[in-house]
Amino acid sequence: MTVKQLIGKCLAKLNLEDFTANPKTDREKNMMNALLNALSAVYGEIISDHLPLIATEEAVFKDGKLSATELSKQAIYPISVQKDGIKLDFGTDAEYIYAGDSGPLTVTYAYMPSAKLSAEDEVKLMGASEDLLSDGMLAQYYLAAGQYDLARSYDSVYRDKLWKLRYKNKDMRIKERRWLK
Repeated sequence: MTVKQLIGKCLAKLNLEDFTANPKTDREKNMMNALLNALSAVYGEIISDHLPLIATEEAVFKDGKLSATELSKQAIYPISVQKDGIKLDFGTDAEYIYAGDSGPLTVTYAYMPSAKLSAEDEVKLMGASEDLLSDGMLAQYYLAAGQYDLARSYDSVYRDKLWKLRYKNKDMRIKERRWLK
């Protein structure tokens, strides 16, 4: 799905004409920019908190540490460090990833896309629907506009859909405990 399609979906939910192909007035241009900013916020939240984008690459650790800025993408957090397919223990701080070994190691990490979204970009989030993203966009849009009741209602629907997506196909039952017998 493209950014324009998502903005068009938001406009349809607002019962407005889809002007994404050719915004003419200042109001339409401002609305496009506001919805684009809302999408950037929602996209960043989903990637960083719920459905991370994962990259794996080989990096050279010096003295058992690697600066996160040396990775090719903007790292959020590391997932694993491996040497020859064997997982190593690792630690992190604000700047470095620490491993018990030096030399070339394979790092798997969650990352943020570096480029800001534009109207022509393609948005790809595994399992995230247009409906989910447009509800989140409208929640952000109304929050920025100061319309808190509408923001709260869209945010509630957005969070419910996000929760269902995140925990889809997972058993959510609490196991019986020993003291219950």
